[in-house]
This record gives sequence, structure tokens and C-alpha cells, in this order.
Amino acid sequence: MDIELPPFKIEKIMSSLSQSSGWGVRELNIPSIWKETTGEGVTIGVIDTGLPEHEDIGDNAVKGKSFIKGQDIFDRNGHQTHCVGIISAKNNTQGMVGVAPSAKCLCVKGLSDQGSGSYQAIADAINYCVKQEVDLISMSLGGSSPSEVMKTAITLAKQANIPVICAAGNSGNGGVNYPAAYKDTIAVAAFDKRGNIAGFSSKGKEVDVAAPGVSIYSTYLKGQYAQLSGTSMACPFVAGVVALLISKMKANGEKIYVEKIRELLIKHADDKGVIGKDNSWGYGVVDADGMILGSPDKKPEPKPEPKPE
Repeated sequence: MDIELPPFKIEKIMSSLSQSSGWGVRELNIPSIWKETTGEGVTIGVIDTGLPEHEDIGDNAVKGKSFIKGQDIFDRNGHQTHCVGIISAKNNTQGMVGVAPSAKCLCVKGLSDQGSGSYQAIADAINYCVKQEVDLISMSLGGSSPSEVMKTAITLAKQANIPVICAAGNSGNGGVNYPAAYKDTIAVAAFDKRGNIAGFSSKGKEVDVAAPGVSIYSTYLKGQYAQLSGTSMACPFVAGVVALLISKMKANGEKIYVEKIRELLIKHADDKGVIGKDNSWGYGVVDADGMILGSPDKKPEPKPEPKPE
């Protein structure tokens, strides 16, 4: 086994009788964007631990394929259920609401019920998503070493104009994990509700942007909800934002290019840490309303980047 889920913290498991938007959705000002788009017409390929079975996601989770020998497509780990909820849980009267509640997630099993898999399985899953013509791919997984077969699959996705968004990893100062470390992916770091980069969030020159990733409330196993922390949670936030952006671009008849998506993410990112790109925040916090609604760019609030301990 070469690749696995980044270590993530399950803080609380609960049931819910009402709907909550969560601090991350509010922090990124997502509700203001829903008057423009809720992600309709967009499909995100989510490669993780399998197909969610959760009422709050419903048919927004589309059955894909399992690339784990001897295991069916369904999620028995909970990780993919949580990530898919962050992207596209429905805007109804229960539980929580995702960033792009009208988007569909093609759910592909590239990691086992135990949360591990091979680079070949991930590469096969990426190639499958490309053949299914998804609009973007989200992967909250990683390994410490590169893989030529996975890199080739990511290159093919880029050539098909499919952005690949990845969790940077939870190794702190140990460096950005693969596939997030590849230049053809968008690497996402995590920050908390106090506006600080998470201590666990992997740091390195490969980090592109940061998103909420601490104490994130989303869907979980057995119809429940859970608060989890990790760059695994930050990645689907960015995937949801990109889904909203692509939905608007499609509605306007614009051509989708990976480099155009990356350019907009960088141009509108709210700079944090040291001025300009840094190893913790990348270019800064993803600015959803800036990209999609054209809100004025916020002035950066630079502060010294913490030194490695």
C-alpha cells in the first residue's frame, strides 16, 4: 500500500434535527454566491473511500466504480461521506449544507474501507474520472513519495481541462504530500475559525491556497454527522468553490481551462502570512465571492510566518 488518508481527527459524532451552514461556509461567504449559482450542471469526481449513503446527500452522490479488489463501492470508513457532504450536501431543512448543493459528486473508491490503497488504484480512478468527463477531481489523500503512474494520470486530467484539487497533507513541517506536491494539482492547506493556519497542515512551496479545515461539521456514517479536522476537509471546500466557478463559467458559455482556474484562485486569494506566496498559506485563503461575484479584492493583512519548531 502506497497511499492513504492523511491522519484526521474525529472530534464529535452527532445527529441533527435542523440545518447548519457551518463556520467554513460562512467564513467563505458562500451563501452570497448561491443567488448566482449553486453548482448546477457540474460533476466533481471524488476519489476516496467510497459511495456515501446519507439522506442529506441523496442523489448528489453518483455511483462510480471501486478500484479496491474485493470491496464494493460503498463507504464504510466515513471519510468520503464527510468530504462529499462538504462539497454538495443538499440545501434542505436538515443537517448541513454543502458549498455547491446542486452539484453532483461521482464517487469513486480508490481507498479501502481501512483508508489505504495503491498509487495504481488512484491512477486508475483518475483515468476513470477523465473518461466519465467530470468537470474537476477532488482527492483528500496522499503519500510521502512520488509515483510516475499517478503523475501521468494527473497530466492526462490536465490535458482534458479537468482541475485536480488535493489535500496538502497533515504532516506539519514534514512537507506537502503527493499528489498535492505535483505542479499540475491545486494543493490546499487548512486553517481554523480563529484565522490561524492549522498546526498539522503540511507546509511547503507547493501549497497553493488555504481553506477551512478545523472542526468541520459534515455528513458521516449511519445517517449521522461529525466534526472532523484535517486538510482532507479543506480540499473539498476548494473543490466546492471551483464547482461554483465552473457552473457560472458554463452558464456564460466560457471555455474551462485548468490554468484559468488556477489563475483566478491565485489572483483573488486573500493574502495571509508573509506578503505574497508562503509555505503555510500558499497565495492565501480562497476567495469565493471575489472569483465568482467579482467582489473587490481585500487588502492583505500580513503577519510573520511562524518559524518551524
